[in-house]
Amino acid sequence: MPIDEAKNRAFAYAARILDAVDPRRQRGAVADDRTADPRLELQLTELGTKVARLQQLTDCQNQALDDVERRLTDVQALTARVYEYVQDWPAQLLRIRETADYLQAWNDADPLVSVRVATYQNPELLCDRALRSVQRQSHENWECIVVGDADSEVTAQQIRAIGDPRITFLNLPFRGPYPDDPASRWRVAGIPAMNRGTQEANGMWIAPLDHDDEWDDDHIEVLLSHARASGAELVYGKLRVRDAASRRLVDNVVGAWPPVEGQFGLQGALYHASLRSFEMDLNARFAGEPGDWNLARRMWEAGVKFAFLDRAVTTYYWTPKDAAGRAWLEANFLE
Repeated sequence: MPIDEAKNRAFAYAARILDAVDPRRQRGAVADDRTADPRLELQLTELGTKVARLQQLTDCQNQALDDVERRLTDVQALTARVYEYVQDWPAQLLRIRETADYLQAWNDADPLVSVRVATYQNPELLCDRALRSVQRQSHENWECIVVGDADSEVTAQQIRAIGDPRITFLNLPFRGPYPDDPASRWRVAGIPAMNRGTQEANGMWIAPLDHDDEWDDDHIEVLLSHARASGAELVYGKLRVRDAASRRLVDNVVGAWPPVEGQFGLQGALYHASLRSFEMDLNARFAGEPGDWNLARRMWEAGVKFAFLDRAVTTYYWTPKDAAGRAWLEANFLE
């Protein structure tokens, strides 16, 4: 802050104090109190200098805090890499590719696709939106494993009421463990149920779906076709976005090449079932990453073959986490 500006602010503050303590004082009767009393001018100049210096110190402190935050982010990323290095994912991937049935996923004319859905206390959207979109798939050779994250019996009853033998439900005995911090919890919520669903998969390909989202009718068909054409082990498309509350379409599409955080959604992907050893990780929160992106990044860095389909294949229903997100949403509706 320039000294003159700081001095003017200090003078205005002093004038307000004088008004408060002396009701007889009429501001404006004196052209400028600073010229009426040279001592006041000197004091205000000194005060302005101190205010400017304080502002400089505050700016330096904020800059130092920003630098610390950046360094902590770097430490997070480095720690994650060390942790993942111990797992030796590239070596695991090489062993996967050497298995006898590895190539069958691309050669089978009508492969079984395992749909994995984790759910918790949302049976209406699960059954009426997510599972209905699975049932509408043009590729009909699928199974759907729904795993409750210690869900209620209501969910089990509504799934049974659908009456589709291709859809199975199992329920975990307890939730988590999840962190108390809301942001960290959001990053990893549902991971145990997601991993259990992947473990139960019998198909040659795995297609994850969130319990409140929905697929296009040809979701599996077009991703599977793209996997065959490209020889990719994981293929993904774009997600159109709707507001979860109003269901209105938003002027935003998630999905880009190459995959980056914020432009990748696992509910828009299909991957080789042999990659099930790449499980989602509750420790993703320590890397500051959402669980699905953490999984995709680890696969990408290990050398998994990715391919991108440049079209929307899934509708993602988004709920803003704060007022800023809601304001952005209101400014970006398409309908």
